[in-house]
Amino acid sequence: SKKEIKFEKIFFACESLDEIKQRFFKRIFHCSIYIGFYGSAETGVFACQSPKYSSTKIYLYPKDLVHIEIIDSKIIVTNLIRKRNQLIRFDIGDLGRLISNDEHDKYGLIEVFHSQRLVMIGNDSLSTSEVEEIMKQIDLIEWQLIIDYVPHTKNNHILLLFRYVKSESISIDVVEKNIRNYSQKFFDTALSNLSEQLIFQFESIQFKDLIRDKTSNKLLKIIDRRV
Repeated sequence: SKKEIKFEKIFFACESLDEIKQRFFKRIFHCSIYIGFYGSAETGVFACQSPKYSSTKIYLYPKDLVHIEIIDSKIIVTNLIRKRNQLIRFDIGDLGRLISNDEHDKYGLIEVFHSQRLVMIGNDSLSTSEVEEIMKQIDLIEWQLIIDYVPHTKNNHILLLFRYVKSESISIDVVEKNIRNYSQKFFDTALSNLSEQLIFQFESIQFKDLIRDKTSNKLLKIIDRRV
């Protein structure tokens, strides 16, 4: 007879395991404890999950060892372990929010959102995969999106500049209409109600005007100039 493989615990350091995945591992490996870790190459591991949060994207971190800031929804981390060394604040590339923790003063709570999220406005967001899906739906091949803040605005209004190579088969008016319509599917709030926070602009260009990586000459599909 086949011997059953059993694991008491599963430690993971990638995307969190939702309840469906946990039930799968429990059925296959008969494990009951799941603990997730979170960190980056620059800072190392600085947060972990307790069983209470194992099916969420919420992590605990020690406040005396790491300082976490949320700036424009971006997670900024300062490692405090080596205080004699120069303190460096790292933008680790993910978005998130801090959660008040009344249970313990020494530990903070941070909720980590999917790293593909490009724009967050309230409860609405737009991710890399969603932008790619939008452009796929309107059959645009040579395109790029530039994300920036609108100059001279007090509340950091976000600008989405969609650039695409000119085509005789499609006008900029049609492109604008289609991008707005498909973008709306990913927002619960009507885009018209977000017009003071999220600005759409469109630009038809020549192929040679597409921005490329200076080293590899690879076409840059999404350029975030907010950092």
